[in-house]
Amino acid sequence: MNGYLTFLKSLSEYQQRAAIGRLAFRERWGGSSLEEDILKDQAVFAFSETIEVKPRFWKFDLKHYAEEPDVIGVPVFSGDQCIAPFSFHYEQLNHRLVITGIIYIDDDGSAMIGTLACSSSQEESRSRRRLGLAGINPDTLETLSYTAELSLKIPYLDYIKALLPQQRREAIFDLARLGWGTDNPQFLDHPKLVPELHRLGISDLAQTCEAHQVGPVEFKGRRCTAPLTYTLYGEGEWSKYDEGGFGYVVEVHILAGIDNKPSGGGDISIENIWFRIDSIDDQEENPIPLLVS
Repeated sequence: MNGYLTFLKSLSEYQQRAAIGRLAFRERWGGSSLEEDILKDQAVFAFSETIEVKPRFWKFDLKHYAEEPDVIGVPVFSGDQCIAPFSFHYEQLNHRLVITGIIYIDDDGSAMIGTLACSSSQEESRSRRRLGLAGINPDTLETLSYTAELSLKIPYLDYIKALLPQQRREAIFDLARLGWGTDNPQFLDHPKLVPELHRLGISDLAQTCEAHQVGPVEFKGRRCTAPLTYTLYGEGEWSKYDEGGFGYVVEVHILAGIDNKPSGGGDISIENIWFRIDSIDDQEENPIPLLVS
């Protein structure tokens, strides 16, 4: 199995920043959110007090990290680690809090946040304008509608190019669902993944309602690529005989290539794949990413 950094290097710089942002904001089992944890950091707490704003009153100014080019900076790869600068923005009335730092990503797909610094200003928030440019309603956070039927009437890549960024991800979300399925999706037959699933006796993998995510779309000549992340749940071989059993969560990262299908519509294939398998029974109380001093 390739390491996560090998997979990350296969993405474009834009896709890398979005993937790192997803790692930073991934759901943590039973834990508070990263944006909440950062406000509890001693240095951030003290700085907030100096401008007479209670830390709990800050509102996080970020909804779609993949479309925010100033949130995650250009990643740098060195040995078995990747680092990337970040800039998180918070608002409270006419105050604006900016927290900068570094995200550290290891080859096992884990991430840690550290090296925090704070600044503030009274600039008017630009979040509504940025969301609007991304095709997202700043009040409802809903994207503008798109017509999937249109993708069958014109070349699929021409259709994708005409969409706004968030709409492109929604269209490829649907293309992946139709091409690979949902429960026990076809890519589980990939030669890198099959041996590990067989070793653990894992079968009948299923998704939650919105278990896979699509990252930024990059165009390369007459085709495009997009990273997809799947979270699948299943049971091991011994769970059939033991009520305690072993439940597993399988996280699969795919760099997908999208082409025009001669008969109409789009065709999706796998260019690169990386995965991680964890036992649900052995989940850590405070899993990654972690805020470090």
